[in-house]
Amino acid sequence: MRFFKRFFKWLFIFLISIFLILSILPYFFSNHLKEAPNKPYSNSYYFNYNQTKFHFRLFVPKHIKHKALLVHGFSASTFSFRNNIDTLVNNHTLVVAMDMPAFGYSDKSEQANYTDTNKINAIHFLLNHIDQSSNTIKWHLVGHSMGGSVIGQYATEFPEQVHSLIFIDGLPFSQTHSSLQSLALYPPLLKWADVVLEHRFLNIQSFQELLSSAYSETANEESAIGYMSPFKTKNSGSAIFRMAAHSGYANTNDSIINSIPKLIIWGKNDQWIPITNASTYLKKPHTQSFIIEDAGHCPMEIHPQKVNKAITDFISKLE
Repeated sequence: MRFFKRFFKWLFIFLISIFLILSILPYFFSNHLKEAPNKPYSNSYYFNYNQTKFHFRLFVPKHIKHKALLVHGFSASTFSFRNNIDTLVNNHTLVVAMDMPAFGYSDKSEQANYTDTNKINAIHFLLNHIDQSSNTIKWHLVGHSMGGSVIGQYATEFPEQVHSLIFIDGLPFSQTHSSLQSLALYPPLLKWADVVLEHRFLNIQSFQELLSSAYSETANEESAIGYMSPFKTKNSGSAIFRMAAHSGYANTNDSIINSIPKLIIWGKNDQWIPITNASTYLKKPHTQSFIIEDAGHCPMEIHPQKVNKAITDFISKLE
């Protein structure tokens, strides 16, 4: 009995020591990442909403017949739609591609508001501003992966502004916020996130491996650089943890979403979010589907011609 007491005493001391060391150690690493550039792309713009900086890109055709908002997935940015925008613009579509806070060139600071509701309201602020300067044509919302949840939440809150929903390997879902999520805000953990990102993952090889898994084929260096570049900004690792700590405040309403025309595009070889996850949703009212046999999680990048045709045909038939 005495032996076990001593054992657990020293085990406790050992674990506390390890915890303290791990809590202090990340502060000895230097951080060389910089602030986001003022103009990442020639058509980049920023706006502030509720103490949060949002980056977006605007593409305007000579004649506006349609409007589309493009929302990227987890760890992605406006770059992920690089192969789709020209086709949409040529189809007389005004396009807004937007970075969600924690990703791309949008806010990654400690002061930013990462809640789902703030993102939705910020999008509403931007689209209203654009509508005032152009016209009141409703919006086609395109969401890839995690972006599918964002556009579903937006349609729930502002259905009067939405013409259609286009989901690419992602679907809307409701997430309940838990008080345990606040554990992600533990300062040493946030510091470790930045350290590990910069010193372990911020290289072309790591991003090629990640993208190859998503693409279901080998990713080239250009794609890896395009995804990696936004992560070279300060707080890119810790911002993801802050986002995770503040998610789960916005919900989706199935009855509202079911009333809106929908197109679901999916890669049949998607290993990240298998197509079986969409089986129930494919049966919902006002829903069309387009399955790409040899595509992975990012069909809009690897099979842009097929995806672009599916989207433009769907949009045109709704007019």
